[in-house]
Amino acid sequence: MTPIPVAAQRFIHQLTNKHMPVFPNTMLEINQILEQEDSAAVDVAQVILRDAALTSRLLKMANSVYYNPQGHHINTVSRALMLLGFEQVKVLALTLVLIDSLKATKRHDKVLKEMAVSLHAAVQAQNMAILCHSETPEDIFIAALLSRLGHLTFWAFADEKTVTAFENQDCSVTAESDVLGFTLQQLTQGLAEAWSLNDLLIDSFRPNVKSEPVLIIRYAGQLAIETSKGWKADKLTPWFEKVVLLTHQKLETLKPSVYDSALSAQKLLNLTGSEHVRGLISLPPEIKAEGEQQDFSSDLEASADYPAPDQSIQLRILQDISQAIQEHCGINLILEMVMEGIYRGAGMDRVIFAVLSADKKQLNCRYVLGNQNEQFCELFQISMESNAQTLFKDLLSAEDAVLIDDSQPSLLKKLHKESNQLMADKPMLAMPLKKSNKPVGLFLADRHASDRRLNRQDLIAFRQFCQQASLAFTFLTIQG
Repeated sequence: MTPIPVAAQRFIHQLTNKHMPVFPNTMLEINQILEQEDSAAVDVAQVILRDAALTSRLLKMANSVYYNPQGHHINTVSRALMLLGFEQVKVLALTLVLIDSLKATKRHDKVLKEMAVSLHAAVQAQNMAILCHSETPEDIFIAALLSRLGHLTFWAFADEKTVTAFENQDCSVTAESDVLGFTLQQLTQGLAEAWSLNDLLIDSFRPNVKSEPVLIIRYAGQLAIETSKGWKADKLTPWFEKVVLLTHQKLETLKPSVYDSALSAQKLLNLTGSEHVRGLISLPPEIKAEGEQQDFSSDLEASADYPAPDQSIQLRILQDISQAIQEHCGINLILEMVMEGIYRGAGMDRVIFAVLSADKKQLNCRYVLGNQNEQFCELFQISMESNAQTLFKDLLSAEDAVLIDDSQPSLLKKLHKESNQLMADKPMLAMPLKKSNKPVGLFLADRHASDRRLNRQDLIAFRQFCQQASLAFTFLTIQG
């Protein structure tokens, strides 16, 4: 590979530190979680659930025919991870985070057109990977999605003077080097290396690499670019001939599959929550009429810093939990769904599940969702060895859910002190999880970050989810 020009390195530095810090950090965070042998669904869910709008859009995409052809209704990120798998949810999350990172730019129309090409290439690449029986279709999707990241970031964040000079030379590849000092492909390559994005993406820039996954990425990108202004059969004949050889499919089988992928890409683009995207992906004449009849409206939830209580979400997640119990899903998955229900359905800022150690001498954080310090779980270690009666001992022995509010200032101060100042003296919901009437863990939830009040209705919603966890624990224990 050719060295990355200095001008491109300067632009990458600006993107990393000013314009797009969230995207590479999110990708790195998810990849690190998935590389851990003991990673849990809640760890991935935590990254996604920080953003209520992202969660809503991801679940809409997860329920689409493309990702969920069996029609299983998915109401929680935890269930999406169970049904679709970690890698597929990673694809959805990173697609949406990338789109969010490029929103609200001056040249939004150009960015959307580039995003349409990128998403079309990604869907075609994943389809070809499946036809080739690849073991890594999700990695191929991500590599194809990011294969024009240089084009996307240039149009989104380059200064007006540079863009004007570039457009005056018809945006040609020659103009890229003359005006910018680098090509946009070199910029993509530099971003892939600087952000450690995807090994396949980096391989695709090596001319001598002609592995099946790399060829898929290249061919998918060629198709997306070639068809961006319409499907011309004569120009696509050589492309289909190459892909027939690659996939070992008959032409009469391959063509409908490619056409369907174009339609799927347009549907997915409309589910991302971006405005003015209808028709950005050109459809083949064979399915254009069908595509134009589709209702692509998103009906997305408004973005919010903290999730608001939502009874419809509560009901849907409670139904999911009941189904998971009936399907004998593991207790860890059900606990994760319960926590997501409390967080999104009951509208909490933070939800914690802590477990008693085997010797009953310590209460340790097991899972946490929402607003919290990244080291919170490591630091939340409450000693239970003292003979004195403590607030946490009282909460573990409670028979029902408890709301500690401003009318009990002494209890709030005890909460702050006994948690080693990890928890502020703010209203808190608590309910123990018991086995054979003996406590094994404790659910906690608060709205400290947003400073919103907790009331009796919040207590009822919190109790409902905790009771589902208790029911699951009892049922799965009996079932063995």
